[in-house]
Amino acid sequence: MTDKNITVTARRTTHPTVKLEIELPELSDESAAAIADVLVQLYHHFEAAYYAQILSHHADHAHPFNVTASARNKRANADPF
Repeated sequence: MTDKNITVTARRTTHPTVKLEIELPELSDESAAAIADVLVQLYHHFEAAYYAQILSHHADHAHPFNVTASARNKRANADPF
């Protein structure tokens, strides 16, 4: 068994989310594929424009935890000389 110290921080309050409840119309295969292509392009443009902000947001909201190595791992990584 290993000894691990895990530090758990309190969860931050969540912001209310917006859930879109819409009925999607019936589409032809061609129309569905075209709309899917537009949405994928929109996603890629959005991510390219805001990538740094997205990373910063996720880094700020990451749940930090601290795990220390077990005694066996410390011995295995110790300097042999």
